Amino acid sequence: MDEKIVYLNGSFVQESEARVSVLDSGFNAGDGVYDVTRTFRHKPFKLREHTERLFRSLYYTRIDCGMSLEEMEKTTLEVLERNKPILRENDDCALWQVVSRGVRSSTGNRVSGGATVTIYSVIVNFPEFASFYVEGAPLVIPSTRRIPPQCLESKAKITNKMNHNIAAFEAKQVDPRAIPLMLDIDGNLSETSAHNFFLVVDGKLCTPTDRNVLGGITKAVIFDLANQLGIQIVERNYTPYDLYNAEEAFLASTSPTFIPVKTVNGVKIGKGAPGPVTLRLIGAWNKMVGMDIVEQGLSHLSQQERDRLLSLWQSKKAA
Repeated sequence: MDEKIVYLNGSFVQESEARVSVLDSGFNAGDGVYDVTRTFRHKPFKLREHTERLFRSLYYTRIDCGMSLEEMEKTTLEVLERNKPILRENDDCALWQVVSRGVRSSTGNRVSGGATVTIYSVIVNFPEFASFYVEGAPLVIPSTRRIPPQCLESKAKITNKMNHNIAAFEAKQVDPRAIPLMLDIDGNLSETSAHNFFLVVDGKLCTPTDRNVLGGITKAVIFDLANQLGIQIVERNYTPYDLYNAEEAFLASTSPTFIPVKTVNGVKIGKGAPGPVTLRLIGAWNKMVGMDIVEQGLSHLSQQERDRLLSLWQSKKAA
Protein backbone atom coordinates (compact mmCIF):
# COMPACT_ATOMS: atom_id res chain seq x y z
CA MET A 1 0.00 0.00 0.00
CA ASP A 2 1.61 3.25 -1.13
CA GLU A 3 -1.33 5.67 -1.15
CA LYS A 4 -3.79 6.72 1.49
CA ILE A 5 -7.48 5.86 1.27
CA VAL A 6 -10.10 8.59 1.54
CA TYR A 7 -13.83 8.37 2.18
CA LEU A 8 -15.78 10.64 -0.16
CA ASN A 9 -19.56 10.67 -0.45
CA GLY A 10 -20.17 7.00 0.21
CA SER A 11 -17.04 5.53 -1.40
CA PHE A 12 -13.51 4.66 -0.30
CA VAL A 13 -11.06 5.86 -2.95
CA GLN A 14 -7.34 6.48 -3.29
CA GLU A 15 -6.39 9.99 -2.24
CA SER A 16 -5.24 10.90 -5.76
CA GLU A 17 -8.61 9.82 -7.14
CA ALA A 18 -10.73 11.89 -4.72
CA ARG A 19 -12.55 14.62 -6.67
CA VAL A 20 -14.67 17.55 -5.46
CA SER A 21 -16.52 19.85 -7.86
CA VAL A 22 -15.30 23.41 -8.44
CA LEU A 23 -18.92 24.35 -7.72
CA ASP A 24 -18.74 22.87 -4.23
CA SER A 25 -19.74 25.46 -1.64
CA GLY A 26 -16.84 24.44 0.58
CA PHE A 27 -14.38 25.27 -2.21
CA ASN A 28 -15.85 28.53 -3.44
CA ALA A 29 -17.43 29.90 -0.27
CA GLY A 30 -15.76 28.24 2.73
CA ASP A 31 -19.24 26.92 3.48
CA GLY A 32 -18.56 23.91 5.65
CA VAL A 33 -17.50 22.52 9.01
CA TYR A 34 -14.91 20.01 10.14
CA ASP A 35 -13.36 18.26 13.09
CA VAL A 36 -10.07 16.52 13.74
CA THR A 37 -8.95 13.91 16.22
CA ARG A 38 -5.69 11.97 16.37
CA THR A 39 -4.39 8.60 17.37
CA PHE A 40 -2.05 7.62 20.18
CA ARG A 41 -0.28 4.32 19.49
CA HIS A 42 -2.48 4.07 16.38
CA LYS A 43 -5.67 4.14 18.48
CA PRO A 44 -8.17 7.01 18.07
CA PHE A 45 -8.46 9.40 20.99
CA LYS A 46 -11.84 10.84 22.01
CA LEU A 47 -13.35 10.12 18.59
CA ARG A 48 -16.90 10.20 19.96
CA GLU A 49 -16.37 13.62 21.56
CA HIS A 50 -14.89 15.05 18.34
CA THR A 51 -17.73 13.62 16.27
CA GLU A 52 -20.29 15.06 18.67
CA ARG A 53 -18.65 18.48 18.27
CA LEU A 54 -18.78 18.06 14.49
CA PHE A 55 -22.52 17.46 14.69
CA ARG A 56 -22.99 20.53 16.89
CA SER A 57 -21.20 22.56 14.21
CA LEU A 58 -23.40 20.98 11.53
CA TYR A 59 -26.55 21.84 13.45
CA TYR A 60 -25.40 25.43 13.98
CA THR A 61 -24.65 25.91 10.26
CA ARG A 62 -27.84 24.11 9.13
CA ILE A 63 -25.92 21.48 7.15
CA ASP A 64 -27.37 17.98 6.87
CA CYS A 65 -24.49 15.55 6.30
CA GLY A 66 -26.86 12.68 5.50
CA MET A 67 -25.26 10.42 8.11
CA SER A 68 -25.99 9.64 11.73
CA LEU A 69 -23.35 10.34 14.35
CA GLU A 70 -22.80 6.60 14.70
CA GLU A 71 -22.32 6.20 10.93
CA MET A 72 -19.81 9.07 10.89
CA GLU A 73 -17.89 7.50 13.75
CA LYS A 74 -17.91 4.03 12.17
CA THR A 75 -16.75 5.37 8.81
CA THR A 76 -13.93 7.33 10.47
CA LEU A 77 -12.72 4.14 12.14
CA GLU A 78 -12.84 2.39 8.76
CA VAL A 79 -10.67 5.13 7.23
CA LEU A 80 -8.18 4.63 10.06
CA GLU A 81 -8.06 0.86 9.57
CA ARG A 82 -7.56 1.18 5.81
CA ASN A 83 -4.64 3.57 6.33
CA LYS A 84 -2.89 1.83 9.22
CA PRO A 85 -0.49 -0.03 6.88
CA ILE A 86 1.11 3.31 6.00
CA LEU A 87 1.88 4.16 9.64
CA ARG A 88 5.31 3.34 11.01
CA GLU A 89 5.59 2.18 14.60
CA ASN A 90 6.29 5.65 16.02
CA ASP A 91 3.86 7.49 13.72
CA ASP A 92 0.38 8.60 14.56
CA CYS A 93 -2.24 10.24 12.40
CA ALA A 94 -4.84 12.96 12.49
CA LEU A 95 -8.30 11.94 11.33
CA TRP A 96 -10.20 14.70 9.51
CA GLN A 97 -13.98 14.82 9.10
CA VAL A 98 -14.90 17.57 6.62
CA VAL A 99 -18.44 18.40 5.49
CA SER A 100 -19.49 21.14 3.07
CA ARG A 101 -23.04 22.14 2.23
CA GLY A 102 -22.59 20.60 -1.22
CA VAL A 103 -22.44 21.51 -4.89
CA ARG A 104 -24.05 24.75 -5.95
CA SER A 105 -26.34 24.87 -8.93
CA SER A 106 -24.64 26.35 -12.01
CA THR A 107 -27.64 28.64 -12.43
CA GLY A 108 -27.62 30.14 -8.95
CA ASN A 109 -26.47 29.92 -5.34
CA ARG A 110 -28.75 27.08 -4.30
CA VAL A 111 -27.17 23.73 -3.48
CA SER A 112 -28.20 20.85 -5.69
CA GLY A 113 -28.02 17.45 -4.04
CA GLY A 114 -26.69 16.65 -0.61
CA ALA A 115 -23.66 17.63 1.43
CA THR A 116 -20.10 16.72 0.46
CA VAL A 117 -18.69 14.42 3.16
CA THR A 118 -14.99 13.63 3.29
CA ILE A 119 -12.98 11.69 5.87
CA TYR A 120 -9.23 11.30 5.53
CA SER A 121 -6.06 10.81 7.54
CA VAL A 122 -2.86 12.84 7.75
CA ILE A 123 0.32 11.61 9.44
CA VAL A 124 1.09 13.97 12.33
CA ASN A 125 3.92 16.33 11.35
CA PHE A 126 5.97 15.98 14.53
CA PRO A 127 9.06 17.87 13.23
CA GLU A 128 6.89 20.99 12.96
CA PHE A 129 6.50 21.29 16.74
CA ALA A 130 8.61 18.63 18.50
CA SER A 131 11.35 21.02 19.67
CA PHE A 132 8.70 23.26 21.28
CA TYR A 133 8.00 20.54 23.87
CA VAL A 134 11.45 21.11 25.33
CA GLU A 135 12.43 24.66 24.40
CA GLY A 136 9.06 26.38 24.14
CA ALA A 137 7.45 28.24 21.27
CA PRO A 138 7.54 31.94 20.44
CA LEU A 139 4.15 33.66 20.28
CA VAL A 140 3.32 36.93 18.56
CA ILE A 141 0.15 38.92 19.19
CA PRO A 142 -1.00 40.07 15.73
CA SER A 143 -3.21 43.04 14.89
CA THR A 144 -5.85 40.67 13.47
CA ARG A 145 -8.53 39.99 16.10
CA ARG A 146 -10.57 36.86 16.62
CA ILE A 147 -13.96 37.04 14.89
CA PRO A 148 -16.45 37.94 17.66
CA PRO A 149 -19.34 35.56 18.42
CA GLN A 150 -21.75 38.34 17.42
CA CYS A 151 -20.55 37.69 13.85
CA LEU A 152 -19.73 33.97 13.87
CA GLU A 153 -19.95 31.59 16.79
CA SER A 154 -16.44 30.70 18.00
CA LYS A 155 -17.60 27.32 19.31
CA ALA A 156 -18.34 26.04 15.79
CA LYS A 157 -15.43 24.60 13.81
CA ILE A 158 -15.82 26.29 10.42
CA THR A 159 -13.76 25.49 7.32
CA ASN A 160 -13.27 29.17 6.45
CA LYS A 161 -9.96 29.88 8.23
CA MET A 162 -8.97 33.20 6.64
CA ASN A 163 -9.14 35.02 9.97
CA HIS A 164 -6.64 32.55 11.43
CA ASN A 165 -4.50 32.57 8.29
CA ILE A 166 -4.03 36.34 8.28
CA ALA A 167 -3.08 36.23 11.96
CA ALA A 168 -0.54 33.50 11.22
CA PHE A 169 0.97 35.47 8.32
CA GLU A 170 1.44 38.47 10.59
CA ALA A 171 3.15 36.40 13.27
CA LYS A 172 5.48 34.66 10.83
CA GLN A 173 6.61 37.96 9.37
CA VAL A 174 8.09 38.63 12.81
CA ASP A 175 9.45 35.10 13.34
CA PRO A 176 9.03 32.23 10.84
CA ARG A 177 8.33 29.81 13.71
CA ALA A 178 6.03 32.10 15.68
CA ILE A 179 2.45 31.16 16.53
CA PRO A 180 -0.18 33.94 16.58
CA LEU A 181 -2.01 34.54 19.84
CA MET A 182 -5.12 36.51 18.91
CA LEU A 183 -7.02 38.97 21.06
CA ASP A 184 -10.77 39.48 20.99
CA ILE A 185 -12.21 42.85 19.94
CA ASP A 186 -12.05 44.05 23.58
CA GLY A 187 -8.31 43.32 23.88
CA ASN A 188 -8.62 40.11 25.90
CA LEU A 189 -6.57 37.01 25.14
CA SER A 190 -8.49 34.56 22.97
CA GLU A 191 -6.75 31.67 21.19
CA THR A 192 -4.16 31.00 18.50
CA SER A 193 -4.88 30.00 14.92
CA ALA A 194 -5.02 26.36 16.03
CA HIS A 195 -4.79 26.06 19.82
CA ASN A 196 -6.50 26.89 23.09
CA PHE A 197 -4.39 29.00 25.42
CA PHE A 198 -3.45 28.54 29.10
CA LEU A 199 -1.37 30.53 31.55
CA VAL A 200 -0.36 29.78 35.11
CA VAL A 201 -0.82 32.48 37.75
CA ASP A 202 -0.11 31.84 41.45
CA GLY A 203 0.04 28.12 40.64
CA LYS A 204 -3.49 28.17 39.19
CA LEU A 205 -4.34 26.98 35.70
CA CYS A 206 -5.92 29.97 34.00
CA THR A 207 -7.59 30.21 30.60
CA PRO A 208 -9.90 32.61 28.74
CA THR A 209 -13.62 32.03 29.07
CA ASP A 210 -15.30 30.06 26.30
CA ARG A 211 -17.10 33.19 25.07
CA ASN A 212 -14.57 33.77 22.29
CA VAL A 213 -12.76 30.45 21.85
CA LEU A 214 -13.40 27.01 20.42
CA GLY A 215 -14.43 24.47 23.04
CA GLY A 216 -11.38 22.24 22.72
CA ILE A 217 -11.61 18.49 23.39
CA THR A 218 -7.97 18.52 24.49
CA LYS A 219 -8.78 21.48 26.75
CA ALA A 220 -11.58 19.52 28.42
CA VAL A 221 -9.27 16.57 29.10
CA ILE A 222 -6.63 18.91 30.54
CA PHE A 223 -9.30 20.26 32.91
CA ASP A 224 -9.98 16.68 34.04
CA LEU A 225 -6.27 16.03 34.60
CA ALA A 226 -5.84 19.31 36.48
CA ASN A 227 -8.69 18.37 38.81
CA GLN A 228 -7.09 14.99 39.43
CA LEU A 229 -3.79 16.71 40.27
CA GLY A 230 -5.43 19.23 42.58
CA ILE A 231 -4.60 22.18 40.33
CA GLN A 232 -7.18 24.96 40.62
CA ILE A 233 -8.75 26.11 37.33
CA VAL A 234 -9.76 29.72 36.70
CA GLU A 235 -11.70 30.87 33.61
CA ARG A 236 -12.04 34.62 33.07
CA ASN A 237 -10.82 37.43 30.81
CA TYR A 238 -7.06 37.95 30.63
CA THR A 239 -5.01 40.61 28.86
CA PRO A 240 -1.43 40.59 27.51
CA TYR A 241 -0.39 42.22 30.82
CA ASP A 242 -1.50 39.09 32.67
CA LEU A 243 0.43 36.91 30.26
CA TYR A 244 3.66 38.91 30.49
CA ASN A 245 3.53 38.49 34.27
CA ALA A 246 2.47 34.82 34.28
CA GLU A 247 4.62 32.08 35.78
CA GLU A 248 4.25 29.91 32.67
CA ALA A 249 2.02 29.40 29.65
CA PHE A 250 1.21 26.70 27.13
CA LEU A 251 -1.03 25.96 24.17
CA ALA A 252 -3.25 22.90 23.75
CA SER A 253 -4.61 21.30 20.60
CA THR A 254 -5.23 17.92 19.03
CA SER A 255 -1.99 16.97 17.26
CA PRO A 256 0.76 18.30 19.56
CA THR A 257 -1.49 18.20 22.67
CA PHE A 258 0.80 20.60 24.56
CA ILE A 259 3.04 23.41 23.28
CA PRO A 260 4.89 25.21 26.09
CA VAL A 261 5.35 28.94 25.50
CA LYS A 262 8.81 30.48 25.61
CA THR A 263 8.17 34.12 24.68
CA VAL A 264 5.34 36.46 23.71
CA ASN A 265 6.31 39.40 21.52
CA GLY A 266 9.90 38.68 22.51
CA VAL A 267 9.15 38.81 26.25
CA LYS A 268 10.25 35.70 28.16
CA ILE A 269 7.44 34.05 30.13
CA GLY A 270 8.34 32.87 33.62
CA LYS A 271 11.62 31.11 34.25
CA GLY A 272 11.56 29.08 31.05
CA ALA A 273 9.45 26.54 29.24
CA PRO A 274 8.04 24.09 30.08
CA GLY A 275 7.14 25.25 33.58
CA PRO A 276 6.40 22.94 36.53
CA VAL A 277 2.60 22.93 36.15
CA THR A 278 2.92 22.22 32.43
CA LEU A 279 5.33 19.37 33.20
CA ARG A 280 2.89 17.85 35.70
CA LEU A 281 0.08 17.97 33.16
CA ILE A 282 2.23 16.46 30.40
CA GLY A 283 3.21 13.69 32.81
CA ALA A 284 -0.43 13.00 33.61
CA TRP A 285 -1.29 12.97 29.90
CA ASN A 286 1.54 10.53 29.17
CA LYS A 287 0.26 8.21 31.88
CA MET A 288 -3.27 8.42 30.49
CA VAL A 289 -2.31 7.56 26.89
CA GLY A 290 0.41 5.07 27.85
CA MET A 291 3.31 6.77 26.08
CA ASP A 292 5.64 9.76 26.30
CA ILE A 293 4.32 12.20 23.69
CA VAL A 294 7.48 14.29 23.92
CA GLU A 295 9.81 11.36 23.23
CA GLN A 296 7.56 10.35 20.33
CA GLY A 297 7.80 13.82 18.82
CA LEU A 298 11.57 14.03 19.27
CA SER A 299 12.04 10.63 17.62
CA HIS A 300 11.12 12.23 14.27
CA LEU A 301 14.01 14.73 14.36
CA SER A 302 17.57 14.28 13.11
CA GLN A 303 19.70 12.16 15.42
CA GLN A 304 21.87 15.08 16.56
CA GLU A 305 18.88 17.29 17.33
CA ARG A 306 16.97 14.39 18.89
CA ASP A 307 19.82 13.49 21.22
CA ARG A 308 20.31 17.11 22.31
CA LEU A 309 16.65 17.72 23.05
CA LEU A 310 16.06 14.29 24.61
CA SER A 311 18.87 14.90 27.09
CA LEU A 312 17.38 18.31 27.93
CA TRP A 313 13.90 16.77 28.26
CA GLN A 314 15.11 14.09 30.67
CA SER A 315 16.81 16.71 32.83
CA LYS A 316 13.65 18.83 32.96
CA LYS A 317 11.50 15.84 33.93
CA ALA A 318 13.94 14.98 36.73
CA ALA A 319 14.15 18.56 38.07
